[in-house]
Amino acid sequence: MARSKTNTVEYFPHIAKQGKTLFILEGKYGNDGYAFWFKLLEILATTENHYYDAGDTANWEYLLARAKVSDISATEMLSLLANLGNIDADLWFGSKIIWCQAFVDNLAEVYRKRQREVPNKPI
Repeated sequence: MARSKTNTVEYFPHIAKQGKTLFILEGKYGNDGYAFWFKLLEILATTENHYYDAGDTANWEYLLARAKVSDISATEMLSLLANLGNIDADLWFGSKIIWCQAFVDNLAEVYRKRQREVPNKPI
């Protein structure tokens, strides 16, 4: 039986060397900032086409519960990520859609092996 085709992944690389984003998040929000970033990436990894509609109430509540942060903290961290260019600012501020192009770019090899195109930024 063939494996069903999805645009999700169960694994993504976790680079051990911290970049500016993680340093800033952890500096401002402590361990919550660090955990929020990686839990967000886990959600993006397992969500079809790797974007997340945080404007949907159920999705937003799931993100808060999964990340174990408050509504205010999550909003602040996502806005900071948008302003730093880590998530798409237009999608976040306009529609509360979370899209991380660098994350999807890092999955290119997975999709090459699947002989499929990498998911595109939602319109």
